[in-house]
Amino acid sequence: MKPYLNQDDKYLTAQGLITTLVELALSRGVELHKLLRGTGVFEQDLMSVQHQFSISQQVRLLAQFKVLMKSADSGFLLGSQLANDTSVAAQGVLQSQSIGQALKQLHTLRMQLAPLLFSYSYLHNEQYHIVLQNAVGLDDEMSQYVMEIYSAAFYQTLKKVAGERIHCQFDFAYKRARHSQEYEQHLGLKVAFEKPITQWILNKEVLRMENPAFSSFRFSQINSQLAAYNYANTTFVEAVGRLIYQNPALNLEQVACAFAMSSATFKRKLKAHNVRFSTLYDEQSKRKAIYLLAMRKQCNEQVAMRLSFYDIANFRRAFKRWTGITPSQLKI
Repeated sequence: MKPYLNQDDKYLTAQGLITTLVELALSRGVELHKLLRGTGVFEQDLMSVQHQFSISQQVRLLAQFKVLMKSADSGFLLGSQLANDTSVAAQGVLQSQSIGQALKQLHTLRMQLAPLLFSYSYLHNEQYHIVLQNAVGLDDEMSQYVMEIYSAAFYQTLKKVAGERIHCQFDFAYKRARHSQEYEQHLGLKVAFEKPITQWILNKEVLRMENPAFSSFRFSQINSQLAAYNYANTTFVEAVGRLIYQNPALNLEQVACAFAMSSATFKRKLKAHNVRFSTLYDEQSKRKAIYLLAMRKQCNEQVAMRLSFYDIANFRRAFKRWTGITPSQLKI
């Protein structure tokens, strides 16, 4: 098994996002040949159980869908429909005994269900935080669109598992969207923009909410089927990001060496994934700084040292560049 998946590795089936996207587009009068144009996906591929797709094909299909749907709520509609996914992976989440178990299943099955994002989770002040980051190279517009899709899917999935509406807070790191009313309509009223990080927040007690339709036999049956899956559980971009997060003192040459590549090969691979090393480094440094400052209550000096800054003024300037605020203004 490979340690990570590249964006052009083919392992995804048509079940899940691809089929849901196609069905929604067709229901809105979008012609299939226009939806598939330039994506590398063909109609016969969609009809084959054996055919596999890459993450890059999924991204191109999403971009085409966004253009052709011509509506501000298309991402939310797609995400909401994903909660009705009948694939084995989706049922592995939906048939969980509780919200807490569903979140564990979602983390385990992320590469099948939501390969465009990865997350870090932690408890703080009786709240469960799920911090989100891009697992592939996406431009700002597509990154926001993907957040809309997955946020709606997450919200509707929790509702299905619990059998009732769940109170969830959604923080987004980007500016308030022009269609912000769609956020409130599909995600509830606890939506905030221009936050230091993008995250979903649940009250701790929500994790214990049980699935009223839970069947231990059905859940065991589904997990037996899922055991047959055998491929990497991370993307290349995520693997690099996690290494930087754990070892902030590493430079590009050292990270390249950890991936058994020369610096030049590593740079080419990052470029092929539409990301820059400096962008990944800043994103992971920002996330770690926020965690240490807000959750661990460490002082500026301690955080600066953990991030290999040996000048407090430089750390403060970098933090403001990452977040738009100073460390003392941080509120999570």
